[in-house]
Amino acid sequence: MLDVIFQVLNGHPEIALFLALALGYLIGKIKVTGHNLGLVTGSLFAGLLIGQLGVEISPQIKTIFLLLFLFANGYGAGPQFFRALKNDGIAPLLLTVVVCSVGLLCVWGMATLMGLDRGFAAGLLSGALTQSPAIGTASEAIMALDLPLAERQALVNHIPVADAVCYLFGFWGEVFYVAMILPRMLKIDIEEEARKFEKTYGLNDNDTQNAPFNTAQSLRVYTLENSRYSGKSAAFLEDSALKSGFRLFVLRLRRDGKTEPVTRETILQASDRLVVAGRREWILAFAPEIGPECDDVDLLDIPIDQIDVVVTNSSYTGKPLAQLALTSNTSRGVFLKRLIRAGHEVPISTGTILDKGDVLTLIGAAGQIEAVAKNIGFAERPTITTDMFTLGFGIVVGCLIGLPAFLIGGVHLSLSTSVGTLLAGLFFGWLRSVKPNLTGRVPEASQAFMVNFGLAGFVAITGLHAGPVFF
Repeated sequence: MLDVIFQVLNGHPEIALFLALALGYLIGKIKVTGHNLGLVTGSLFAGLLIGQLGVEISPQIKTIFLLLFLFANGYGAGPQFFRALKNDGIAPLLLTVVVCSVGLLCVWGMATLMGLDRGFAAGLLSGALTQSPAIGTASEAIMALDLPLAERQALVNHIPVADAVCYLFGFWGEVFYVAMILPRMLKIDIEEEARKFEKTYGLNDNDTQNAPFNTAQSLRVYTLENSRYSGKSAAFLEDSALKSGFRLFVLRLRRDGKTEPVTRETILQASDRLVVAGRREWILAFAPEIGPECDDVDLLDIPIDQIDVVVTNSSYTGKPLAQLALTSNTSRGVFLKRLIRAGHEVPISTGTILDKGDVLTLIGAAGQIEAVAKNIGFAERPTITTDMFTLGFGIVVGCLIGLPAFLIGGVHLSLSTSVGTLLAGLFFGWLRSVKPNLTGRVPEASQAFMVNFGLAGFVAITGLHAGPVFF
């Protein structure tokens, strides 16, 4: 049986690779003290296990996986990366230099003290700092050394060995230190600080009024009988609702058998049938003040559209959603369904502040939503199609950036194709956020797939190569 498995996996290494990814996913779901290993670490362990059979996979395939990961990672982080440089100045750069320098010095000191070779030292760095991408850059650096090929390959195989051993402490050690030791050192109550943070940004799951931009979940029809609103504009009714904490809009009405759209300037009259849009609980809380609810299917037949918008208009950035929600002329009848920033969904609250490059999923009346999207930035229809020109050309540019090398003290120094690809991803992601019409789109789902699949595939192949020397 083992002979058959050995022959199949060695004769078809692609099976070994995807088996490592499948097993890596299962291993990554294992939880210890409430935290799981994750797909990347699980794939490394699975690769090391299957690698005992001596499976050989082309190193070029490993490089392809790494480049996909780096470009997608940079593309998603690009808008926030350059925004941080502009808004926060040199402070984040100094912090980055300190963290990298301290980490590198610690690794160099321990490697010198323990007599570790370059491969083990690189694995110590990637594992202890839980920075799996360092496996790729270290592998490229080692393969560029002026050493015999067999020695370079042996050093590269040592990287995942040390990474696998050190990652466990790097991960759980950090979790334990940050959660248990550091708060006591700084005399901080984490739960209390979390509540203060939620209060600052208006995050409160029990308060339905803390999401003024949240998704419209209901359209209902009410007959206007309250004399307070009769003869007044729709703006008066909507502002009255807003003062009570409810963001509602009148989208259309029926008067004397005729249906017409409603603007803020429209004057309402008694017996008008009004279509009120907003969150269901808000409508139920306020709309009965207008008059009795009635059933009018035809009046409710309003085309509702959904669209993704890349924020490019600076007048919408740096302001909390609560303030933007009050600008009824620009956001009337449109609701925010989802906010994506750097590939991650951001909680929607009154204190959430928009940044350039954010992707907003808006929902609302078909005509109004297009006008709002145009004001905010660049409108995009939801898609699963990746612009392959942007992906392919971006990686080509990145690789070309990383090729030039300089000879310093007998050592060839270069950015390498991996770092160059990361820089290209940052640039194209930033360019997409400020000039979306100049570059194609890589949807968030594609970014997530390339990040997970690329890095997991890379470390799985690294583990397959290092398997025979691991134990």
